[in-house]
This record gives sequence, structure tokens and C-alpha cells, in this order.
Amino acid sequence: MRLLYPKAAFMCAISASVGILSAAVPSGIGVAMSSGNILINNSNSAGNATVYDGNTLETQATASQVRLNGGAQVRLAADSKGKVFSDHIDLQKGSASITGYSANASGLNVRADGKASASISMRDQGVVEIAALTGDVHVFNAAGLNVANLVPGRALDLKAQDAGASAPSSLTGCAVKSGSNTLLTDETSNVTVQLNGSNVRTGRRVQVTGSMVPNATAAKPATQVLNVTNVKEVGGACKAGGAAAAAGGAAAGAAGGAAGAAAGGAAVATSTAVVAGAAVAAGVGVGAAAASGAIGGGSAPSTSSGRLGAFN
Repeated sequence: MRLLYPKAAFMCAISASVGILSAAVPSGIGVAMSSGNILINNSNSAGNATVYDGNTLETQATASQVRLNGGAQVRLAADSKGKVFSDHIDLQKGSASITGYSANASGLNVRADGKASASISMRDQGVVEIAALTGDVHVFNAAGLNVANLVPGRALDLKAQDAGASAPSSLTGCAVKSGSNTLLTDETSNVTVQLNGSNVRTGRRVQVTGSMVPNATAAKPATQVLNVTNVKEVGGACKAGGAAAAAGGAAAGAAGGAAGAAAGGAAVATSTAVVAGAAVAAGVGVGAAAASGAIGGGSAPSTSSGRLGAFN
């Protein structure tokens, strides 16, 4: 027994050491695939390479696809750079397409949950171009406030200005009554807000200015409450189809409200909206068939609207 005990103790020590070493080795979060070279933490890698949480990826002449363990995907276009995590990418340069994933860019958070997909492009002067390729895509500012909602085929140019909830907001749409509340779905950002202010006439197309109420609970489907300081009628009475669609949007959600208002004849994207400190302007439409190649292959479609001057 005296001879066996030291051996058994030695084997236990080895097993414990192996367990500690195994625990210290980080596991990969996915695989990066590229037909050319890609820089991972400034080191050249060709073909397939394991990606770890917090790795910085930079493409050169060719795009790179990252398939994450949970099924999400992110595709970095050529000449792009981003820091990749298990649940999001911090885009630092260029463009990316995401599916079932999130992206941070210039103070904005883009979420394409589930099977939804989006393209994100960083432009000059802090402008971020965002297009919904499939499914609904939602954009939030640094404070977590919803500043834009995109339906498939819709593209917007956004620029974060002030992340504070008290930053001035300016929205345009049809003011509708929903129970005891007045709601408005902005025609450009597709965000629905609850309006606080007795001087807002329902059934009218108006431009409202005010500030978001921090931590307020809005009547669904509104995502925030706006204290209205100024109201201006910009289109008279809402057309029957547009008003009905807006009212339907109050029951079905913000995305349905704005899309329905467009079908009902209300003007859409006639001006730049400012929502919780983010300037939002309409981009060009994105065809779903053409856009679908942005994830599986090919390059992301351009969403330039030619309206970047609206943010100056």
C-alpha cells in the first residue's frame, strides 16, 4: 500500500493539471471562411480559421464569412474590419451583413433577430446605412431607445447625434387615437410613439417635436413616450386608407403601421426624422431577391440614398 499511494497521488495530480489546462483554453465561437487572406488579430490567415470571442477580423481584397456556433452569420465585405463576439460585431470600418445577429456601428445597435438579415455600411461623417434584407430589423441608440424599424426591402441612413433620451425629436405621421392614448408612427423611421400633449389633433398628418420621456412605459405598440412641445400640420386630414392603416398599426405593430400608411396614400419619407437623438433619412429600396445574395455569397447591395447632406 505504501508503494501504490505515491503513484496514485501522482496520477491524480496529473489529472487535475490537465483539467486546469483544458479549462484555461478558450473555445472558438465560430469559423471564418475566406477565398483570400483575412487578418485575425493582425495575423494573416487563409482559408478557414477558428474565431474566438473578441477577435478582430479585417478583410482585404476579398470578403469573409463567419458562421457562428449558434447558427448566426456575419459577412464582412472587402476592406472591412470588426471585433467579433458571440452575440454581436463591433463594426469599425466598411460593411457587414448579419443574420440572426447584432451589429454596433457609430453609436447605433442594429438587431436582426431570428431569421432576419440586414446589411450595415459605415459612411463618411458618422452616417450608417442600414438595409433590411429579410425579416424585420430594429435599430437602437446607445441609450437603448428604438430609433428605427425596417421591413424587408427598406433602407435608411442614420447618424447618432445625442444618445440622451431628452434630445429633441422630430417625427411626421398620422396622429391616431388608440383607447385613451394618441399614437403616431413616424413615416421615415417607422417608430411608433405615444404623444403626450393636449394640442395634438388626431386624424391629421402632423409633424411633432418634443423630447422622449426617460423610463416611461408606453402604450403598445409604441416603444416610447414623447412630450410634445410643438405641433405643425403638414398634410391636412389623413386619407381614409392611411388613417385606417395607422390605426391598424396601433394594433399590429409599428412596422405594419408605417407600411400600411404608405399603401393608404400618406406621404412617406418626405423629411429627415430625428428620433431620440438619431437623425434618420430614407435610403433606396432593396430588392429582396437581389439582397439575398449578401449573406450566402456576393457583396452587400448599396443603400446610398444621396441624402447624406441631410445630416450636416
